Amino acid sequence: MKKIIPILITLLALTAVSCKKTTLQHTEYDNIIYEVNPVHLYESSSDKTKQKTAEEFISLLYTDLFNQTVSGDDLNRLSTLILSIGDKGLANQMILENMLNASNVDIPTTLEMQSNVDQFIDDAYVRFFLRHPTEYEKYYFKNLIANDPNIKPEMIYAAFVQSNEYLFY
Repeated sequence: MKKIIPILITLLALTAVSCKKTTLQHTEYDNIIYEVNPVHLYESSSDKTKQKTAEEFISLLYTDLFNQTVSGDDLNRLSTLILSIGDKGLANQMILENMLNASNVDIPTTLEMQSNVDQFIDDAYVRFFLRHPTEYEKYYFKNLIANDPNIKPEMIYAAFVQSNEYLFY
């Protein structure tokens, strides 16, 4: 009996030391914003290293031009078109021209572009390249718009989409 008491005391001590109370912490967030997706902006075009697939190109182009997502049927039909034509650049150009001629395309008017050139340029860079323009890029487009009265926003948007930078993310 004398030998059992120290063993019981030791077991009791080990049991008391090994038991820990588990606490759960619950965090509530009260600043929830719906229907807003944060957009990651690139620092420069060199950050873009992955080429877009045909489906990504069409989906992003449609979203950039119409401010809504493309339907699954249209995405499937257009991606099949790109894959069926040997020249992807030509297929992309045909799709772009078709979309730019649509009646519900979301493009500013020439008057809106010329009334605030700086804002138009910055918006176009964020819209298509997900980055802000450099000072040289701003200078180039300001001069282009100021020196050519026939330039239209559709032409500038087409130039953005047909650039190599737009093909990468």
